[in-house]
Amino acid sequence: MTAEELEKAVQKLIEEANASSSAAKEEYEQDCLRAKYRALEQRIDRSTILENILADRKNKYDALVLQIQKDLDESLEALYAEEGTGGTTPPGIDPGEAPYEVDYTLAMRDRYVIVKNYYLGYDDMAAALSDFEKDEIAKDYLGSYYDYLLQLLLLVQ
Repeated sequence: MTAEELEKAVQKLIEEANASSSAAKEEYEQDCLRAKYRALEQRIDRSTILENILADRKNKYDALVLQIQKDLDESLEALYAEEGTGGTTPPGIDPGEAPYEVDYTLAMRDRYVIVKNYYLGYDDMAAALSDFEKDEIAKDYLGSYYDYLLQLLLLVQ
């Protein structure tokens, strides 16, 4: 598989995951609206019953998004494993400046997990997104995984 074909395959997987995430979010939002309308009709909109219903729906949505992410991670890992992607530090990039471990000999999946865990460790997701967008090392280090992590951070923000 050429680099261009690999990039197209990765983009297709990411687009499918994004479409699934968007559909899940839309369904979650519609489900919450229906629950709120039912609560208004039953005059329990200010009770803990509605809070519990919405919390349950949020937990199910979060679990679904995590499953979509896990499935994408596994698909990308398998794709990159087929290619045997690994390498060395490109010129002009100082991995010592990164706030996370940078090891170009790691598989793309492992690189992605390291950077993802670092940015999801932020208390403020807006700050995480801002820092990630400025992270030139991550752009090079993650390659096509960069776009997926960007979409993930936009989703959880």
